[in-house]
Amino acid sequence: MDRKIKKLIFKTAIFIFSLSIAWYLIKSGLLHDLIITVLPLKFIAEFLAGMFYTSFLTSPISMAMIVVLAENNNPIILALLAGMGAVVGDLVIIKFFKEKLSKDVSLITRELQLKKINNFLIKWKLEFITPLIGAIIIASPLPDELGLMMLGASNLKYYQIIILTYLLNTAGILLIVTPINLLS
Repeated sequence: MDRKIKKLIFKTAIFIFSLSIAWYLIKSGLLHDLIITVLPLKFIAEFLAGMFYTSFLTSPISMAMIVVLAENNNPIILALLAGMGAVVGDLVIIKFFKEKLSKDVSLITRELQLKKINNFLIKWKLEFITPLIGAIIIASPLPDELGLMMLGASNLKYYQIIILTYLLNTAGILLIVTPINLLS
């Protein structure tokens, strides 16, 4: 079997395992009990939920935490703190996986023949589409790795990526927690 396919199967299995853990934590009530126990330190829980929001390995657990936290907390404060945690998570991804991200971008570019698409975007002055799609991915509950690759390909400066990921993750989290908070 091709190495890339094995890697994809492995990552998919880990993601499904993470989803299973998140589902179990919610259904068993363990996550709710844990958050109630640390409620005096809820700011730490909100920050950690944000950190977990960014990676494909931990995003299902983060969503479970955010759903439980949204029930009894101010959605704006929750989103602001979780957004800070998400920036830290994104910085960890960028810092430790920068070389891997660039290799993945090169591989994806080669495999999907994206140079032709990139040349088309440049020719028609549509270069903004790549970072725009990356921004949408970062704001969504989807893992940030692909969005960070797309932002990294757009040659944004480090501080611009930090500000942008904070705003996008905070907005995405706020869009998730506000309805949950209103319904509970």
